[in-house]
Amino acid sequence: MVRSPMRIRITFVLAAAVLAGAAAAVHASQAAAVRTPAQEKTQETLNRVRGELFSGKARPDEAIRTLTDVLAVDPGSAEAHLLLGIAYRSSGAPDLMGEAVAELRQALEINPEFVPARYYLAHIYLDLGRNERAREELQAALVTAPRNAQSLTLLGEVERQLKHPDRAIEVLRQALAIDPVSNQAHYYLGLALLDLNQPAEAIKELERVVQAGEKRADVYLSLGAAYLDANRLDEGLETLSQATHLDPARPDIRIQLARGYRLKGQLDKAEAQLKIAAPQGPASVASPFVQERQVEYERYLELGLLKQQQGQLTAAAAAFRQVLDMEPDHGPTNRNLAEVYLRQGQFGRALDYATRAEKLGSPLPDDKRKLLQDGLQKQGKTPEPSVRK
Repeated sequence: MVRSPMRIRITFVLAAAVLAGAAAAVHASQAAAVRTPAQEKTQETLNRVRGELFSGKARPDEAIRTLTDVLAVDPGSAEAHLLLGIAYRSSGAPDLMGEAVAELRQALEINPEFVPARYYLAHIYLDLGRNERAREELQAALVTAPRNAQSLTLLGEVERQLKHPDRAIEVLRQALAIDPVSNQAHYYLGLALLDLNQPAEAIKELERVVQAGEKRADVYLSLGAAYLDANRLDEGLETLSQATHLDPARPDIRIQLARGYRLKGQLDKAEAQLKIAAPQGPASVASPFVQERQVEYERYLELGLLKQQQGQLTAAAAAFRQVLDMEPDHGPTNRNLAEVYLRQGQFGRALDYATRAEKLGSPLPDDKRKLLQDGLQKQGKTPEPSVRK
């Protein structure tokens, strides 16, 4: 099964529907106001910057300078604070995330019912792994606008990240009742169904998003990995290859491609993908911070499985130990490491990890248990009761 998300990273999506809703909310509040020529000019500037940010065509550094100038003249503009927060987040600089949060908070101080500010603040908190805070912001937004499909959709994903897939599905179905064609809601619903081990239904949801013309790499990654889990290897490899065309630099896609090639027995191709997935530099916001460690975990796990299959046991053991440094209680990796040590004739070490794997619900297969028992007896050691079964 696909390992749980990172598993699939969450992108800071400037979805057209959400942005249109944000613009409508701002303009509705301003429509009745009579503006001076200076205010009209300021609004024209905000309209331009908003359009550029929402279309993805803006240069964040220029947007930040422009919006800072606007706020120097009109510090009470909630819209300018909102846009500046989005510009900071779009810059890709980790040290500006605090500035992004501060600007969105300032927008809410000016207008506590400004739903778009809460929505984007929740997105940032989700990127930062502060899922409880993200939920708080979305729940507050839904008090103001209870039928806001975008807020419900993101809340569904937050519930999934909080390990509440049943609740996530309930919320996402509420969102889809309001906006049945929301690709984002169908995508998150697919992920929640995967978490509940309902792969057939999950694949239907993800296929629907792809068929609707969605070209986000996340969607292709999720669907490709789900195909691999369902042993639909050719479909998985094809879908993951399409994901690499959408975002060639994504290491998580390369890791899943490596898994697919390994499962197909194409070990050289698998190794090539893992080399591409190796870190090339410091982390960036392009891959949200909480995902960096998970990606490394996935890479070492796949590397260990590949090296084990290639018979490169020393390299396999080193990779599995890296995995256990990050997640000591991962039962399958403890079992895999026991099997590697067993093949190396290091029966004492194999026993340690086999015992741990047994306690974590991932026992050695009967044939390997017998080999370990025989090896320990030859060395004059008494195996643990679980190994003697």
